[in-house]
Amino acid sequence: MPKISLIAWLLGMCAFVATAQPGDIPGAQPGKCYAKCLVYDKYETVTEQVMSRPASEETTVVPAKIVSGTGYYVARESHIRLVAEQAQFETVEENILMAPAGYALDPAAYDSVLETILIQPATKYYTVADAQFETVQHPVEIEPAYMQIEVLPQQYGTVLEYVPVRPAGTKWIRKKTDRDCLGADPDDCFVWCMVELPAQFQPVYKQILLGCDGKGSTDCARYQPVAAKTTPMPVQKVKTPATYKELIAPAERQTVVKWVLRPGATAPAADGPGSFVTVSKKILKRPAQLREEIVPAEYKTIVRKILEAPASLKTGQLPAEFVTVTKRQLVRKGGFSEWREIICGEKMTGYTVRQIQEALKALGYYRGALDGALNAATKSAITQFQRERELPADGNVDFETLKALGIGY
Repeated sequence: MPKISLIAWLLGMCAFVATAQPGDIPGAQPGKCYAKCLVYDKYETVTEQVMSRPASEETTVVPAKIVSGTGYYVARESHIRLVAEQAQFETVEENILMAPAGYALDPAAYDSVLETILIQPATKYYTVADAQFETVQHPVEIEPAYMQIEVLPQQYGTVLEYVPVRPAGTKWIRKKTDRDCLGADPDDCFVWCMVELPAQFQPVYKQILLGCDGKGSTDCARYQPVAAKTTPMPVQKVKTPATYKELIAPAERQTVVKWVLRPGATAPAADGPGSFVTVSKKILKRPAQLREEIVPAEYKTIVRKILEAPASLKTGQLPAEFVTVTKRQLVRKGGFSEWREIICGEKMTGYTVRQIQEALKALGYYRGALDGALNAATKSAITQFQRERELPADGNVDFETLKALGIGY
């Protein structure tokens, strides 16, 4: 391998200052080579959760609970019933003198007369007629009225936001200064330029809450009454109330024959009670009365729906939603290093390159031939090794790299 091409690569990532004198480089020693080497910015990949939808309240409806059950309806109306309590009598017996004691001695001295005896006085009594009914079809509730609630869904709007995933930075780029450059040293025709690297962004669609009407309203419940359901059932209603009549029961009398002394006749002298007749009489103890009684309504069972619990609202929390964004986070700022000692061109041989290949192959970085040629596979293996070991040369063979590879120089 020509020495000039090997040195050109080794210093390709370094700003070699050919005009620098040893006195210009702190600690420089004669016979050694130095260069400022470019160290790239080091990044690590991190993930971040970016909220794409904020947490919000969720209102849901607990529907009314309606169960099947047994109900009752009035099959016959309550009404008044009239109760007639008739007069009550007490029976007594009375002895009535029919003929005095002297009658038996001289009947001709007596005349017979008729006498009417009241044995029961005239009294009131009542007759009643029960209430009359008619059957009509009456609506009976089989399902109660209740309130139905509807909650309008929340509306969301979508906005586009750009999340920074890599910060802005700078980068050194090696550029050729002049296409017609004919310098003896190939590096004479290159310069290092710092260019700005813009920040990188990732678009993220986010949802914003607009309310249930799209205008920010939080009053999302709508109430709708549901009317009761009925079915016609036969019901007996009072058509004519109970009536009564007040009547008079005439008095009862009994006629008996009595013997009385004729006018001007002299009653015979006689001892004894005379002749009597026993008559049964009825004495009014309690007059007739009319009493009202309330007859309760009659009920029948019916299968119906029963409202066990009204509808209600239940509020819960909807968690926020996130998307995962992969970011490149700066770990170490790169740039040109301070003056570092590098291998001088005349000391970099194919043997040294072969040593580098052998060390890289033992560590699993290089799989090519051990030919001492600084080919693309060797360069790639050196770069990968330096980056994983966080060596600042980043592609340049410096003494720190050789030391890490276990190569003495």
